[in-house]
Order: sequence, then structure tokens, then C-alpha cells
Amino acid sequence: MASDRELTPRAAELVVAACRGESALDRVLDGVVGDDAPPDHPRRGPGSGIFLSGIRVKGFRGIGPEVDLPLASGPGLTVVTGRNGSGKSSFAEGAEFALTGDNTRWTRSLNEVWRQGWRNLHAPGDTSVAITLVRAGHEGATTIRRAWTPGDDFGGGTWTERRSGDEPVPFDEPRWRAALETYRPFLPYSELGKSLEGKPSELHDAVHSLLGLETITDAQNRLAEHRKRLADVVARPHDRRAKIRAELAASPDGRAQRAAELLGQDHPDLDALADLALGADMGGGGMPLLQQVTELALPSAADLAHCLENLDAALAAVTAVATDGAQTCLRTSEVLRVSLELHDTKGDQSCPVCGNGVLDRRWYVATTRRAETLANAAAALHDAGTRLDTETAAARALCQPVPDLLKQVDGFLDTEAARAAWASWAECSTSEDPVRLRGDLPGRHAAVLAAVDALRAVAQEQIAKRDLVWRPMALALFEWHSQAERALADQQVLADVTEAENWIRRTAALLRSERIAPFAKESQRIWQRLRQQSNIDLGTVHLEGTGQNDRRVELDVSVDGMPNAALAVMSQGELHALALALFLPRAVVDESPFRFVVIDDPVQAMDPAKVDGLAQVLADVGLTRQVVVFTHDERLVEAVRRLRLPATVWEVCRGENSLVQVRMCDDPVGRYLADARAMRTTDDLPDEARAELVAACCRAALESAGDTRFRRIRLERGQSHAEVELVLEQALTTRQRVALAVFDDLSANGSLPAHLTDVLGPWAVDVLHACREGTGRPYDGDLRTLIRDTERLTTWLRDGLK
Repeated sequence: MASDRELTPRAAELVVAACRGESALDRVLDGVVGDDAPPDHPRRGPGSGIFLSGIRVKGFRGIGPEVDLPLASGPGLTVVTGRNGSGKSSFAEGAEFALTGDNTRWTRSLNEVWRQGWRNLHAPGDTSVAITLVRAGHEGATTIRRAWTPGDDFGGGTWTERRSGDEPVPFDEPRWRAALETYRPFLPYSELGKSLEGKPSELHDAVHSLLGLETITDAQNRLAEHRKRLADVVARPHDRRAKIRAELAASPDGRAQRAAELLGQDHPDLDALADLALGADMGGGGMPLLQQVTELALPSAADLAHCLENLDAALAAVTAVATDGAQTCLRTSEVLRVSLELHDTKGDQSCPVCGNGVLDRRWYVATTRRAETLANAAAALHDAGTRLDTETAAARALCQPVPDLLKQVDGFLDTEAARAAWASWAECSTSEDPVRLRGDLPGRHAAVLAAVDALRAVAQEQIAKRDLVWRPMALALFEWHSQAERALADQQVLADVTEAENWIRRTAALLRSERIAPFAKESQRIWQRLRQQSNIDLGTVHLEGTGQNDRRVELDVSVDGMPNAALAVMSQGELHALALALFLPRAVVDESPFRFVVIDDPVQAMDPAKVDGLAQVLADVGLTRQVVVFTHDERLVEAVRRLRLPATVWEVCRGENSLVQVRMCDDPVGRYLADARAMRTTDDLPDEARAELVAACCRAALESAGDTRFRRIRLERGQSHAEVELVLEQALTTRQRVALAVFDDLSANGSLPAHLTDVLGPWAVDVLHACREGTGRPYDGDLRTLIRDTERLTTWLRDGLK
């Protein structure tokens, strides 16, 4: 990843959150600060080092009465053969259903006859399938059983798990589910073709599940989902903008025109658009003027009544004091005031007006009293006049000039009546006669109020009509505005999520390439063994796509060097061989808890050369895994024998009433003994060579029987396969390997001869010595007796030292 630029802190935060889970990613995207709860620990799995030690079937498919298929619980190749209809596939399908709760032939078959015929017709009672497993780390064996009463359907019944010495308990299917989905150890015939001819995503998922990249793949998918959602949010306003703008531009409404103008800008003013959508901005086209008309203000009737009341009171006050002698009193009061001031200044003297009277002290007192009376009357008259002036001015102030607005809306409304009434009302503002003003105000106010109310109603009606057209456009504009605001806010988030997704995609691709390389290499190696004389080459294997519909496995398959042309021309046998080449590396990975694979009918449609290759591949896998192969094709058994490959061969025979018998017709011990017999009767061998070869075959048979016994003892005790093989590697002699089988103790080989003598007799010790001597110097005893006694001793070891 050195070539990648370093992630920004925000993108790195998103990568970490996506790996932790959906809720963690949501919190980071929402800006919630806080530590996530630690991820749950995965559920405990089924353990490791699991081998099959037997399959038991009753009343299922082709098997009637209960029958066992015993299996050596350790590495090795077991071939179960029998003609079509013998019941061998019933073992394979029963084992698959017992462990997985599923059967690919059942779930994918369209054959209703098969669906209805899963119960054996000759076993009307209970039906059951069971497998016995030996697991490393668990003492004893575990039996997993599915049983049906006569009334149960195929999906019903009871599913139990029983460990040695314990009562059965319900099978803990969730504990096994993940391992079975990832490392399913069953490959039925129906899956051989479908693995390549079926949905590309199924093969992709089967391979991908082994790479241990679920966390990073899930994180990539989470980021991809959020990126798609955010991209849709960001793109939605852009996609709808042109359509909305066109609709707005086609409208005569000023608001629509203004909105269309704003939307035509490179970066529309979202605040201005919000004002238009919400009505804060009325736009052009007369809408603001019409709105102003509806808001025209005139004095209310209450305001006018209050003003008239005050004016009436002022007029009444003036009327009360404004008599005919009021003015004479006012002037006389003024003359007396001046006379009194003269007396105050000059003292007593003759009256300057008439010359007859005297302005003396007596006159002064009388005149002062009269002047006060006259002054009070004058003051009342003055106050009444002042009040009248004030109320008259207030009344005139109610009468404002005709608003310019009424001229401005002439193009939208008929304002003639309103303007005339308002002009008449405004004339009152210049009236000099309070009495006339009082008489004009009520009528003119009523007239202008009625005219303006009518104008307001017309303006409101026009606004309502325009709003009826504008409202849908306003709603659409507001919705677009909300989307645009969200898009604007999510643009940076989208950039961060995209950066995080791109980084994790590159990282995942690199890791996939690195981790699939060993599987691809092993598939190529297996294909080279299986292809035999085929001119089809298998190159690299890599995974493509991560989406719902684009996941696939890319196979670099070529014919005579021509790429991308092989799958279309491959025979069914070649397709099966290629499917095996892809299946086996997945089934035998070290991470798998299963140390066995069950393959049903892999030989069909294969030519003889490929059958030889298949036998060799299966024997190679059998060196570290338990391989159980079911086949009706005798060519596989013949190839195993001809190539002298170590294998156990069981034959399944079906008699009347679905009575099935299982018998061993070949195993490594039997094969070594058969080879010994053949060597003994070969005429063209020198006697010394014959004796040495027969003894060597007997030695191999004895060691094979001992190893099988020892593996079974240790594995059933719960020891791991690696530990068992480590002990076997330390056993360097035949006596040590037999001692392990007898005493389970490598150091006890010195006690072996005495123990064999006590339990079996001296002949058993003679066999042990003969096998050892035959590999160093020619054996000079009777070869027929050696072979016979070796068979007796191996039988004793294999049957549990009974």
C-alpha cells in the first residue's frame, strides 16, 4: 500500500468504524462522539480435528433395517463401492443431513418423486440417520442423530447430539453453522457440475469464505452502501434542478420567475430560494403591491368615534362660554388691568379717561375685585378655544393623503372609487371650520372605509388565485431546497466515505490476491494430476466483484494455449475434475475443524486416465485427511488396486426388502497380505527375494494394523491428530509400532513379546521376529504359515485386542 496516498483522519476514522460494525459507522457519520462497545466474541465452534468413525442409517432412502458403515477415524482413503441402487449414496446423503440438517439433493431437486420417497418402503417404522465423530480435545466419541417417527415430514423429527457416557441433548446447530458454511466437508455428485455451472456468486462465496476477509469485506460493503446513499442525496438536487427551473420559468408568477432566475445561477442562493418558497419574498409581478393593498391602514371606527367625541366636547365648551358680552368683558378686563398698573405706579389721581373720577384707594379695591371677575371669564373663553383648536387638529390628522400605492396598483386593480373616496377623506385635513369638519368626517370615513375594504377584498382574491398556482411550485421549490441543503452538507461526507471505500477496496483486493494464491496453486497442482491427457490448462484463480450481482471466480482456463475458451468445450468429466480441483483445497485447509471429506460419485463421466489421476489425488489427500468416496464405478477401485494406493474398500450390497449389507473387500492390511500371497506364488522370483518380499509385505500389514489401532485409541481420547502423528514418527521399529497399539506406550516395547505369548501364544512372537528379520536377512521359515499368522495377529490388533 506504499503507493496509496495516506488517508485523511476523517476517512481513516470511517474505515475503522466500518470494520467495527454498522452501528459504529452510523455513529461516526452522525457525528456522535463516544467509544463503541467491544465487539461480541464469536460463538464457540465445534472444536478441531474432527474425524468420522461411522455412519448408521435406518429406513432412509435405499436402506431398510439399520446398518452401520464403520470408518477408521484417522487419515486415509476409504472407497465405498456398490452398484446403482445398492444404498451407498444413502449413507452419503444421510451423513450430510445428520450433520448439516440439509441435503443439497433435497433442497435443489425438482423431482417430486424423490422428495416423497425419502422413507424406505420396507421400513415402515422409525427412520434415522446418524454419524459418529471423534474430536481432538474431547475424550470418547460424539454421535449426531436425526430421527423421524412415522408421522414426521423430512424437515421435522428430532436432532440430537450425544457424547460417550452422556444422555442425548438437542443438537447445538448454531455452534456448527459457521464451520459448516465455510468448510462444508461434503461434495455430492449433484454439486460437482453446479459448482461451475451454477450461479457465479455461489462459487465466489465458497472460496471467499476461506480467506478470512469477512470483516474487511463487510466494511467495504457498508461503506459502499453509505456511499451510494450519499451519492444519491448529492445528485438528486442536480438531477431535478433543470426540470424545476423549467416549470418555474414557464409561470407568469413573479415569485416563479425570481426562483427560476436564482436556479439558473451556478451556485443558487439557497437563503433567497427559501424566502421565496416560504413567502418571505413575494417576488415580482405585482405580488408585493397586492400584498401591500391588503395591508392598507385607515382609522378604525373606534378611533374616529373617540376623535369625534373629543371634538364634540370642545365645541360644547366653546359654545358655553362664547356669549355676546364675552368679548366686551375681555376688553374691559384688559383696560382695568392697565388702570390698576397705573395706580400702582402713580398712586391716587384723576381718571385719565373721563377726567371726572378719582383713582383712589376705594376705587382700587373695587376695581381689583371687578378685574378678577372679568379675568376669570376671559380665561375660560381662552381655554375653550385652545381645546377646540387641539381637537380640531387631531381630527384633521386622521385624514391622510391618498397613498401612492393606489396609483401603483392601477395595472392590477380598479382603484378609481377607492382613490376618489380617499381624496374626499383627505380634503378634511385642510378644513378650517370645526363645525363643518365635524359634519364631514363620519360620512367620508364610511365611504373611504367601504371603498378600501372592497379593494382589499379584490387584492386578496387575486393573491389567492396566484397562490393557488404558486403553492405546488413553492412546495416543489422547498423540497428541492431541502435536498440541496442536505446535498451541500453531505458533499464532504460523501468525499470522505468515497475515499475510505476506495482505500479499503484496494486493500481488500490486495489481501484477496495474497490469500487466494496458495489455494490457486494447490488447485493447479491437483488439476495437473487429474487432467492426465487433457490439453486444458488451469492458470491463476482469482476473485472478482463484491456486489450482489457481480461476484464471480475468474478461472484462467485455456485450451492448447488459447485463453477463455476452455469451459465451453470441456467435457462433463473435465468439468467434474476441475470442480474437484477447486473443492479439495478448500476442504482441507488447516483452519477447517473437519479432518474428513465425503465425496459422492466423483468418477462419473471421467475417462480412464482421469480416474487414475483422481485415485492418486485422493490418496495424496488421504495422507493428512480422512477421505470417504462413494462410487458405483469400479474403475476407481481398480485404479486404487492397480496403482497400489493405500485405501480401504467397502462394498455395499442391497438384498430383498432393502436389507443392506456392508462388507470390507479391501483395506491396506488386506492388500499387503494379498501382495504377500501373490509374491509367494510367483514362480520367476528367486527364493531369497521371494522370502524377503513376503516378509516385507507382512511387516507392512502389521505396522498398518498397529497404526490404525493406535490412532483410534489416541483420537478417541481427545488427542490432536498432530500429536498422534508425532508419536508415530518416534516409533522407528515394527515392535515399537505394535507396542503403541497394544500398550499405548512407546517405552513398553520391551514387554511386548511376553505379553503376546501370554495372550496369543508363541506364534505371535514368531511373527514379530519373522517380520523384523525378513527385512534384514532372508526369512527361512514357511511363508504360508507366516502369512496366515500375520493375518491372525493383524485381526487381533484391528478388533481391539480381543
